[in-house]
Amino acid sequence: MQFFKNELMRKILSFVLTAGMILSFSACNNLNNNDSSKSSSESSLPNSQNNKNNSSSEENSNDSQSSEKNMTVDDSIRSKLKDANAINSDAVGWIKIPNTKINNEILQSTDNDFYLRRDISKEYNWYGCYYADYECVLKDRNSLKPNTIIYGHNMDDKPSGEKFGQLFNYLNVDFAKKNPYIYVYTPSDKLVFQVFAVYYTDIGFQYHLIDPAKDTAKFNNKMTIKDIADEAKKRSQLVYDVDVNDNDKLLTLSTCTYKYGGEKNEEQRFVVQARLLREGETEQESVSVKKNPKPKEPVFSKEYE
Repeated sequence: MQFFKNELMRKILSFVLTAGMILSFSACNNLNNNDSSKSSSESSLPNSQNNKNNSSSEENSNDSQSSEKNMTVDDSIRSKLKDANAINSDAVGWIKIPNTKINNEILQSTDNDFYLRRDISKEYNWYGCYYADYECVLKDRNSLKPNTIIYGHNMDDKPSGEKFGQLFNYLNVDFAKKNPYIYVYTPSDKLVFQVFAVYYTDIGFQYHLIDPAKDTAKFNNKMTIKDIADEAKKRSQLVYDVDVNDNDKLLTLSTCTYKYGGEKNEEQRFVVQARLLREGETEQESVSVKKNPKPKEPVFSKEYE
């Protein structure tokens, strides 16, 4: 009898334990499902947030690109000039000639030798840089000297060359017609000059007088701005329909050349001259330019051929 009781108790206990295990397993399984659901729900929130952040990032990027597109050429150059001046306070301006590689800062020292073979970092550089004559003033149109001179190197007289070698593009009539303006920026002004002469010259021609009215005594040569312009036009390889008077302010870009006697001849120069647009004058897309059938030839102190 006792045996049957014990056997019954054993079966009841086994049933209770089995039921408990089933209930425990079911509860545990529901808990895992809830955690999974919660984990899924929680993971979806960061993804949603990430999408929002990504969208915001893309919007900022688009805004930045839009801002760059909306930045004018003038604003871009002024920003570059500011950066250049932060590197070297001798960066007093910026010169840009469309459709050439001339698009760089203008440096200026207390003499005309310092930047002959130096760059903006004041380190030695065979190509040098573009630098203004030490007597010039690059601020605004009212502060300009009558003749602003900028120097630069030329290595091989090729329009595809470095630095002011690019000036030889002006010997091409089509290029000259489509690119009649030279732009000079200062921290306070944008100066637009229209080209009126492109020529080879000897150093005997005083095209480099900064202020002819004051410099004539120094050079024992009585000249005015109009005199310089008239002589430049006689020498010019091209004929421009641009008048120049004594009230105008000139820009003179001067470089070396090898046309007459190669490197032995240190008396030869290649020059591009332009005058500042007058008040009320506007830029034109194209101007009248033609070849000069008989430009005045330079005269040197001796034969270099």
